[in-house]
Amino acid sequence: MSENNNRWTSDHLMKPGGTALYGAQQRERLRQMADEVRALLGEYRADLENVKFDGDKPFEARIRAFLASRPLAQLEKDLRDAVNHAGKLDAEYQRRYVELPIKREEKAEKKELEKARKKGLNTARTVNSAGQLNGLSHALTEPNGDGNGVARKAGASDGDQTFLDYLERRA
Repeated sequence: MSENNNRWTSDHLMKPGGTALYGAQQRERLRQMADEVRALLGEYRADLENVKFDGDKPFEARIRAFLASRPLAQLEKDLRDAVNHAGKLDAEYQRRYVELPIKREEKAEKKELEKARKKGLNTARTVNSAGQLNGLSHALTEPNGDGNGVARKAGASDGDQTFLDYLERRA
């Protein structure tokens, strides 16, 4: 906290452990307030129940005391809820600002590896296909090395054409 005044600022919360410390302090403060309100509620209800009016039916004073003290009971409940919310402050901060970047980095690395793996497979397919085509073209043009390949025997129009030449013309 600041030296000049005892006031929390956003800068204090952004420091490591700031939200945990603030949450713990607020939980304790709110818990004390809730305990005080609960004690006051018990006393207040008891005093209200002792106030009797002429013509009260059985338990009417107790019901009236319950209804009149309901806002104080709601305040105590809200303070208990605030204690729980203050406890969640650090957990939410950790989840959204500390763990999220780590998870995103891991996800990006995983995606990059998957991309590289797929690219590697595509490259392997391309090399494999090119090798097969090259092998086919050599087999078609010169199976025996005598220059009378299958492509020439099949009646190709130009004597120097190969299967790869055919593919290049189509592309």
